[in-house]
This record gives sequence, C-alpha cells and structure tokens, in this order.
Amino acid sequence: MAWPLRTVYFGGGTPSLMPGEEFIRLCDALAPYFTEVVEFTLEVNPDDVNDVMLELWKNAGVNRLSIGIQTFDDKSLASIGRSHDHKTALRAYQLARKVFDNISIDLMFGLPGQTLDSWRNDVETALRLRPEHISCYALMYEDGTALTTLRNQGRIKEAAEKLSEEMFLLLIKKLADNGYDHYEISNFALPGHRSIHNSSYWLQKPYIGLGPSAHSYDGKHERKSNRADLRGYIDYWSDDLIISHRGEIIEKETLSDEELIEEYILTRMRMREGIPIHEFRSRFNDTMLEKLIKKCRFLSKQGLISITENHISLNEKAILLSDSVIVELASIC
Repeated sequence: MAWPLRTVYFGGGTPSLMPGEEFIRLCDALAPYFTEVVEFTLEVNPDDVNDVMLELWKNAGVNRLSIGIQTFDDKSLASIGRSHDHKTALRAYQLARKVFDNISIDLMFGLPGQTLDSWRNDVETALRLRPEHISCYALMYEDGTALTTLRNQGRIKEAAEKLSEEMFLLLIKKLADNGYDHYEISNFALPGHRSIHNSSYWLQKPYIGLGPSAHSYDGKHERKSNRADLRGYIDYWSDDLIISHRGEIIEKETLSDEELIEEYILTRMRMREGIPIHEFRSRFNDTMLEKLIKKCRFLSKQGLISITENHISLNEKAILLSDSVIVELASIC
C-alpha cells in the first residue's frame, strides 16, 4: 500500500444492519491494512444498538460510534420515516456510552412540523447527553425521494427558510456556550474530538472507498467512483467474471488544475480555519492567490470574509450564506 490508513469509516447506508458474524469476517479480512488506524467509526441506527452488538463492534476494532438520532421528537421522526422513537434513541446512546468513549450523534433541523421550541429541546437533550461530536444538517428535499413526493402532494409542509435559520443560529450559540468547537459548517466537537476521517475530505487527503457508490481520491488529480449497482459490484469481484468486463463498474475522473483550485476553496472554506494563505500560494501559484485575495477584499467589505496575514475564513455573518459565499470565491477559476 502506498500510504498507511489512519482512519476507517463504515457508513453511508446502514452498516449496523450487518449480521455480527459478517461484520467480524469483514474486519478480520481488512485487519492487515488497519495496523496504523487511529479512528474507526461505525454509523449505527438506534434500532440496531444492543449490548451484544456493542461489544462485538468494539472487539472488531471500532472505537467511535456515529448514532443517527436526527431528532428526539417522535412526531418529527415519524414525518421523515424513521422507525425509532425518542426512547429508543436515548436507550441506544446510554448503552453505547457504557462501551464507547467517543460518540457522535446526527441531528436534523427544518423537519416537517418542527418548531423552534421542539428544536431547542432537541439541542438541550443532546447537551445533557454530551456526546464528543455532533453533526447537524438541514433537511434537504431531493428529487425522487418519498419526502419530496409527500411535500409536492401537500401531505407535509417544508419548513420556512427563516425558521431554519433561527434553528441553526440557536444550535451554534447553545453548543458554543457549552464548550463545543464549531470546526466545520455542519460539525461541532468537544476539544480533541474533531472527526479525523471527515476532516481528511476537507483537507484533500487521499482516501479509498469500498462498496457500491463509494468514491476514492489519490490526493492529487484522480478520482474513482464505484457505480450504485449492488449486483454489478458483486459480479465485478466474482471469480468467474469475464476479465474484459471488469472496467465497467468503476468510473474515473481526472481533475484539471482549475478544478483542483475550485475544490480546494469549496472544501477548505467550510472549515473554521478557512484557507491558509501560504499553503494556497505554494500549492497553486501567485497569480491565483492574487485573484483570490481580490475577491476576498470585495466580500470582506460586505462583512462576509475575514482576511488575516495567514488565513482567509468565513465571518459569523456568512455562516447562513456559506454556500453562496464559497461559490463566489471559487468563481476565480
């Protein structure tokens, strides 16, 4: 292997549904590559958490759990089709806490029927649990999903943009007041508990993706993606597969210099520290830095960007406008 693995992340899907013996078999097969891993995260649904599975995951090498709680409000959980209720979520967390000392939970705001008061209760409940890490996202309505169909049929109502903004600002203040580091737009951590794995994406470090729909990046110019075809993926790795068909399941993309700069800006500006000016200059060139600084000065006059001798970062005012501000910066390419 060209470079050692420092993190492992099982997620994007529901890996906690995997039978215990299959999970152990998979981890045993990968163990030779895990000798230098410092963070091994497993995404789990509250429904799947019990004493037996927690011990099995721990013994397999997992040292960080990410629990998909989303909300502690039963009506909101039902509105987005979650099978667990708030009691199941609390029980899952309490059981996990007995086994794991590094836990992340997912929360969502802007849910159908969610109010500012119910969201405040979600945040305060999370603070009482005090997980090491909290990831928080606004509900997105994507084409072809059941939620979007229900919204279009008028069976659920999308949260007002103003309400979602108030929810996010409440979250930021509450977590800051309780010692959480808002290190990335959607992520908060107690000191020393930033997600090492997710940070590698934002820092453009190389990674390997295994499984249907998984993506890989060499840290330079090449990306690879596995198609979202479970049967095709299985066939691809079957012993009896005709070799001439092996190339059809993986798609490759070579990023241009301009695309690398654009992606660098789009990811780095999501982080609290933003863009290190000296690194941008050494990684790209003086001409591109001059264009970036010129754009930043314009946005700085609007109170959206902070420019110091060493860094370019979003101001607090820009958090709610982060997507548009970052895209504006990336337009220098």
